[in-house]
This record gives sequence, C-alpha cells and structure tokens, in this order.
Amino acid sequence: MNNQSIIRYGGIAAIVGAVLYVVSLVLWMGAGTSGPSPLAQALYDASQLIFFVTLYALYIVHRDESPVLVVVGALVLALSILASLFIDPTDTSNPIVTFLTIAYGMGGLILGWLAYRSPKMSKGIGAAALLTGAASLVMVPFIVGGASAELVGMLNLVVTVPYLVWLVWLGVHFLRGKTAVAQIA
Repeated sequence: MNNQSIIRYGGIAAIVGAVLYVVSLVLWMGAGTSGPSPLAQALYDASQLIFFVTLYALYIVHRDESPVLVVVGALVLALSILASLFIDPTDTSNPIVTFLTIAYGMGGLILGWLAYRSPKMSKGIGAAALLTGAASLVMVPFIVGGASAELVGMLNLVVTVPYLVWLVWLGVHFLRGKTAVAQIA
C-alpha cells in the first residue's frame, strides 16, 4: 500500500473516529449517573481504536521531518489511549488516570508542534492539536487535587472541543491529498 493511500485511510479514520466519539458522548450523557450504556462504551472504544490508523498516518507524514519526535509523540498518545480502554478514564480516584492524562496531553503537544511547524500541514491543525494537549494537561492539577468528578468531566468536555476540531480538520486535510509524502522503495 502506498503512503498516499495510508494517509487517506488516516483521514477517513479521523472523521469516523470523531463521529463515533460524539455519538458515544451523547449516549453516555443520556445514561445519566448510572454509567455508560454498552453501546456508548463500544462506540467510545471503536473511536479510540480507529484513531490508531490516524496516528500511523501522522507518523508517515512527519517521519522525515522529525523521526524521533513523531515516534515519541505517537507512542505516548497510543499507549495512553490503549490503557484508557482497560480502565475507567472518568475515575479520578485511580492514580493511573493522572498519568494517562499527562501522557495524552504530551502526545497532543508533540504531534501539535510537529503539525504546526510542518510545511505539509496547516498551522490550524497544529494549533488544534496543541490546544488539545494543553487543555488535557490543565486537567492534571484538578485530578491530583481531588476535584469532583463533575468538574473533571466538564474539563474533559473542554478538551473534547479542540480534539474534535483537530480530528475533523486533519481528516479533511488528509482526504484532500495535501500531504504529499515520498514513497519509500
């Protein structure tokens, strides 16, 4: 499979992942305090797993510009997403949630920085990823300080806005084929 096809698949995955994430949030909120419905949980998990395709496409785009940084950013973000599939990311009493939030924020900041300075990406895509990472890191003191689950949930919704903007914008950018990447023979 050539690089442009992988990047297009990454674009499709970004948009589908964003849609699944929004639907899972709506279903999750509709369930009230009883916890997520099985369908909401399945859609959330699917949105997170689909994001791995987008991460691989981001690796393809940025590997020539900064190979070490893109690997670190993608791995940190991938590990935090993978771990969040096995724990409740809304359980702020779990100390692992703090580390996952930090890892997610750092991954967003690294990938955002790479996109922001890349000639293959628009600065807006980079800015959205940077905002996602920064907003995630802003949550950390609240989690560590023992803030209520409702407050952390609201902060998480704030993180969701730039995250969705990043995913949709990235998806459209990838689908338009504006990220020409040389094929390795």
